[in-house]
Amino acid sequence: GSLPRPPLQRRAAWERQPSRDPMTGTVSHEVVHGKDNDVVLDGKALQGSDRKLEEGGAPVDSTRRTMTPHLSASQSSLDSGSLDGEQDAKAGPSRCRALAEGLHAWMYPLSGAARGGAQAGGAPRLEALDAPRWIASIQIVCYHMYHKEDGYERYSTWMACWTQLFFLLSGFVLSYAELAKPPKTGKGRLSLARYIRRRLTVIYPAFFLSLLLKVTYAPGQSLFDWAMFPLHVTLAQSWLPICTATESGGISCSPWMYNGEAWFLSVLVVFWFFLRPLAEFYRRRSITFCSATLVFCWLFSFVYQAFGREDRLAEWIGCEDRFCPFIIMVAIRATPVGYFHVFIAGVASARMFMITATRDAETGEQVTPGTKRVVLAEQTAPLILRYGVCVGYLAYAVMVLGATAWIETHYYFFHNG
Repeated sequence: GSLPRPPLQRRAAWERQPSRDPMTGTVSHEVVHGKDNDVVLDGKALQGSDRKLEEGGAPVDSTRRTMTPHLSASQSSLDSGSLDGEQDAKAGPSRCRALAEGLHAWMYPLSGAARGGAQAGGAPRLEALDAPRWIASIQIVCYHMYHKEDGYERYSTWMACWTQLFFLLSGFVLSYAELAKPPKTGKGRLSLARYIRRRLTVIYPAFFLSLLLKVTYAPGQSLFDWAMFPLHVTLAQSWLPICTATESGGISCSPWMYNGEAWFLSVLVVFWFFLRPLAEFYRRRSITFCSATLVFCWLFSFVYQAFGREDRLAEWIGCEDRFCPFIIMVAIRATPVGYFHVFIAGVASARMFMITATRDAETGEQVTPGTKRVVLAEQTAPLILRYGVCVGYLAYAVMVLGATAWIETHYYFFHNG
């Protein structure tokens, strides 16, 4: 019990792991002991790396038997190192090419057809719409923060006209998502309450935080202010133009109280109630019908221009006090009445896009109500849809730089059309 065990017994408890010789393909149970350089060969221990063992009368070099795999691994690492050097030499151009392709895919979403709906299912994401959202958001923020700065008024009014883009985009994107998948019925279809809740989950937390901050900083000063507060909590403040005269001689209206810029979200909630019925209606409409819808919605913008400019509607209906024209102005600029045609135009545009710029991922044919997956039709889509976002940037730049005077005489047309 006090004598040390032989090396073989000391190694007997080791787990023998099979190793494959890369030169011959044979498998043997070999372990190299890194501490004292003992070699265990087929369950037998050998001292040193230069011992030989007779197997069938033939001497076998244990060092060769045990070290060949390691030499092969070293050679492989050298080979892989040389390959890595070649790959590093090509990495620079590859990165530049990947960057250029990514930029092109971002500006030109139809180039992402291969990675769009065929693999993931549903509607391919239109990444080119991210930039317009960002540009519109920044300009609206700049309008609200700096519209009274000297020399800025000339352009700030144009920046306020980006609001309707979000109604258009909302109608387009939400309808696009609905039209890109088969219609669901029965238990598979979300109820209206669950659909609205799903939409609110995205926007309501940030809105409610801003409302709390606003109430903490500037609480209501009158009974009317506090009476309108529940409408703001439920995002219903812009559903109707509720106004009252203030003690100072002004007029206070619910859409623009507290966090007044959030009137847009209140209007959007109303449109969500009609989104799915509208999408189902346009699912089977032709491109001619959708084109006629767009023309009608664009022409309808002149109706608000006619009603709102110089209080013409108030004059036509016989309103003589200053309270009535103000309510009409609020109804046009901050309630669903003033933008329903813009939202419908977005829904019709989504259907046109599905007809002309997408295809069934399985058949390659035009999208039908039974289509499960869609891909972008890069080769057959109209040119205006391939580069429509860039065309929009150019048109807006022309309006801002060359037609600034139009905003004063046609404000309602641009703000609500």
